[in-house]
Amino acid sequence: MKNWLKIILSMIFLFGLVVLAIVAVAVVFNIQYTFIFLGFILIDFLFSFVIFFSKRRYEVKFSWIIFINFFPIIGLCSYLMFGRKYHYSNQKTLFYEKINKNEYQNNLLTNDKVKKTVGLIPQHFVKTVDLINEIAEKPLYQNNAIEIMENGAKCFQRMLDDLDNAKSYILLNYFIIADGELFEIVCAVLRDRIAAGVQVFMIYDHVGSYFKISKKSIRKLRKIGVIVQKFLPIITPFINGNANYRNHRKDVVIDGLVGYTGGINLADVYANQSAKFGLFHDVQVRIVGKAVRGLEVTFVDDWYFATKHQEKLTELVPAILQTKNYNSQGTAIVQIVSHGPSIDQSVTKDVYLSLINSAQKRIWLSTPYFIPPVELIEALKLAARSGIDVRLIIPGLTDKIFVLDITKTYCRELIEAGVKIFEMNGIFNHNKIAIFDNDVTIIGSCNLDYRSFFADHQTSAIIYDQAVVETFLPRWEWDFQHAIMWQEWPIKYKPLKYRFLLVCLKLFAPIL
Repeated sequence: MKNWLKIILSMIFLFGLVVLAIVAVAVVFNIQYTFIFLGFILIDFLFSFVIFFSKRRYEVKFSWIIFINFFPIIGLCSYLMFGRKYHYSNQKTLFYEKINKNEYQNNLLTNDKVKKTVGLIPQHFVKTVDLINEIAEKPLYQNNAIEIMENGAKCFQRMLDDLDNAKSYILLNYFIIADGELFEIVCAVLRDRIAAGVQVFMIYDHVGSYFKISKKSIRKLRKIGVIVQKFLPIITPFINGNANYRNHRKDVVIDGLVGYTGGINLADVYANQSAKFGLFHDVQVRIVGKAVRGLEVTFVDDWYFATKHQEKLTELVPAILQTKNYNSQGTAIVQIVSHGPSIDQSVTKDVYLSLINSAQKRIWLSTPYFIPPVELIEALKLAARSGIDVRLIIPGLTDKIFVLDITKTYCRELIEAGVKIFEMNGIFNHNKIAIFDNDVTIIGSCNLDYRSFFADHQTSAIIYDQAVVETFLPRWEWDFQHAIMWQEWPIKYKPLKYRFLLVCLKLFAPIL
């Protein structure tokens, strides 16, 4: 409640400053309020002009122009706080490029060997590997053991065992950490490992965790020896211009040997210990092998950013990113794709497009929020019309007002094109997963929406392995059995006023 009050008061404060400025100008210069309002309209027009010619997607530009012109004062303030284009400083960019380029260069021979070995990766998916190499310089990692954690309870049980066996260092990178039973259990394990000489570093997103974790709990983490950093902290009442760009990752690295990534945050609700959303349906992947280095590179870069480029983790913990004896008996080939607004291209969006356009038999997607760019819609429609088995699973419950019905508005074209839409029966589907043919699996933190593709920092594991797909199929079949397959578009039965409201809200979907 206290955090909500701070946010509300901050917005009132900022809006009040604008109103006071208007009153002050009117009094000092004896100007009528009508002319001041016209001045704001002129300013909005000038900002619209700047936005129109900015290097951004046309949907985003259109949404902001509509918003600031329909709501002149609020729209302009919102744009200044949340709408400005994200920029790294040169120093941060150079460090980011350096650690990624070094990791990529060190694995070039592996990349070439894998691509030239017939059968390791199907030829029609090799171009996706090349795409990731070209735009993100993310290498292939061979011989990884993959274990899919099919729910939060299973994930945390396995992760706690791994944490308890840590010998050197632990890296935790979460969008949400929350007070609760799970937090206390993790704290107890971390306390024991720190006492045994293990170094523990944690990054948590300040906005994602803002209403979830107390200052007392953060102090507790620091007291037991966890080195904690907020990602892009919000300092009220003034809000940083980069406040809209969040760290949405859910990554864990243990000794550089074991890694986790996916959609599961560090909170009771993800372990189904909360009844707020019923069954909280999510997936995490456990990786043993060299691909864990990809998660380490991501954490090192995020740490450098979170500490305002004051601390290089590779200097604090020399063992990080050093060659290790992985002892993995796995067969999976993995690329760890991390992206964020600091990169001009949306890497994950391009990866999805490449895989959709390359698939020959099957495209199965599962996401909690489906507000995709138009090219993704068109690619799915084309695939379905080409006879490919295209399926999309969406939730039956959601944690955000109107979002589920806005999601359904994007599905109308898909169902008409032959895409099978499955709505989970009373279940909050929080999965961010996909499979393509019998060959490729994606598990990560990235939803299929504008925010995930273009605004937030995300991690996805691209897994090239038929055995992983086969292991994963029973989970998909369970989901289909516990979902309702649409026979027609359900929104058409909603009242006309509500459908009109959804059309209006959809105009602003790219900037939500």
